[in-house]
Amino acid sequence: MTQRRFPRREVITQACELFERWTGFALRGAAPTRIADTFARRAEALGYDDPLTYVEALQDLSSTAAEPQRLVNLITNGLTAFWRDEPQLLALRSILRKLGASATRERPLQIWCAGVSTGEEAYTVAMLASEEQVPADILGTDVNTEFLSVARRGQYGSWSLRRLDETRRRTFLRPLNEHTFEVAHPDLQAVRFDHHNLLHTAPRSRRADMRWDVILCRNVLIYFTPRASTTVVGHLADALAHDGYLMLGSSEQIHVEQLNTQGPRLRPTRHGEGFLYRRHETRPGQTIEPGAWTISESTLEELLNPPAPDYDGLDEVTSDVGLNDTVVNLLQDAARHITDGELRLAMACLEAATSYDPFVVEGHCLMGEVLAALDSRRAALKAYQKALFLEPYHWVAAWGAARLHEHFGELEAARRAWRQTLEGLAAHPDPLRFALVLPRLIGPMDDARQQAHEQAHRALSVVSEL
Repeated sequence: MTQRRFPRREVITQACELFERWTGFALRGAAPTRIADTFARRAEALGYDDPLTYVEALQDLSSTAAEPQRLVNLITNGLTAFWRDEPQLLALRSILRKLGASATRERPLQIWCAGVSTGEEAYTVAMLASEEQVPADILGTDVNTEFLSVARRGQYGSWSLRRLDETRRRTFLRPLNEHTFEVAHPDLQAVRFDHHNLLHTAPRSRRADMRWDVILCRNVLIYFTPRASTTVVGHLADALAHDGYLMLGSSEQIHVEQLNTQGPRLRPTRHGEGFLYRRHETRPGQTIEPGAWTISESTLEELLNPPAPDYDGLDEVTSDVGLNDTVVNLLQDAARHITDGELRLAMACLEAATSYDPFVVEGHCLMGEVLAALDSRRAALKAYQKALFLEPYHWVAAWGAARLHEHFGELEAARRAWRQTLEGLAAHPDPLRFALVLPRLIGPMDDARQQAHEQAHRALSVVSEL
């Protein structure tokens, strides 16, 4: 694990430029400086002389080549859940009712969910369309190939389903076991997923003009540099149908200079705390307000006592994380919540920490621990694997991954993870020497090391006997 000295500033500069070129993302906080250590470990693992040679080799590769795609998968954010941001979903329901009046099975609404992550948003939109009996052809896209694999599999644990009420869970999903559910309704199974980079021209819909009736790009633009954001907005505007709707995140707005692109211009329409966007030539009178109704469609009783929206959303706990908190604060808050048994609050902190700085190994490892405790084991395994990509000798992450592989019956993968656990335990210096909160969560370090060592040897002995 001994690393040679290398020109850190040059590695950092070239790495940040690469990520912006590949994805348009801006690395924040301490991530740019931490990336040098990540690239040093990758260079060593792949046999390069030094990190600068490694990053220079990346310059000649496209973003979809194997190693760049692994790095893109690492830095892209997977924060999502079913039924996320209910006020926006209420607005979307109104839009589906309006546009769906002219939709048919032969000409379904064309809906594009851009930056769909692991698929929960696209399936949520399919639930809404199904409830409104609106024929819809839904495409979810993302730049992260690992996320797309999860979306296509359509299997989710309790953390992803935390906002979904029991009625919808029974209607649209089926249990695979006590903790995992699978997409089961035909309207959800018809959702398509594809790999797409938002810096590139938008995918084509199945309309005659190949545009989209509804585009959702929620909580995505916040990760882009200003220049990349302008490019993405231009592509979204080009892809929007004449009478279509573009929905961003509830706190996202397109800046004035982005509205005046050379392509189709957009105009904002206010919906509660967020915005929808329409093509500039669309008549303002066509703007839909969430939950709107007219006298001609209502009885006097309904006017005097309007029915409550038919939403059974679950209350969502929110961590007391401020905008100025550092990753250190977030990890410490997560540890406190774990100790108190508040796992959902811990996840809120860890999601924020890994979003702010995706190169913090401990954040991914802790996320694996919490997700496993929340019975979201596949997601936990992905978190451990991200930690091991960043630090191959992180024996706690390898230990957690090995146990999960065994749980899934993946014996060969478990064997590799157990060997990686032993390699990490034997590494010098200890990969956990800079850990902030893991030591106090796993107990006395010597005892934990001994336990991991014994379990690894026992597991490998059993495999050898087989």
